Amino acid sequence: MKLWKSSSPGSEGHQNTREDFILRIKRDISLIRKQGDPPDRDAGSFSRYVCDLCNNRFPYSGLRQCTLCGRWACTSCWTGEFYVCNSCNGMIQLHLLHRPGEGKE
Repeated sequence: MKLWKSSSPGSEGHQNTREDFILRIKRDISLIRKQGDPPDRDAGSFSRYVCDLCNNRFPYSGLRQCTLCGRWACTSCWTGEFYVCNSCNGMIQLHLLHRPGEGKE
């Protein structure tokens, strides 16, 4: 399912449904960090940062910031399909399961 891409111009009903879906997800996911806030530094290193999900240490380039909650996640804790951390991806999957009358595209 393509949640973030815009739809074609004649499908306003589909657009409203998708916007409602995204708003429900954003309402259910707590903001941990604002976009652009840096990850936590590893206290024992000058150049390592902490993954917010697994607490392992990585260089800054090894982490990505989730577009929904703001957590910093390593590649193991990241879901590239929606460009979110695994925690937010779990919420998305729960919402997809509870969409009456709609299947995955």
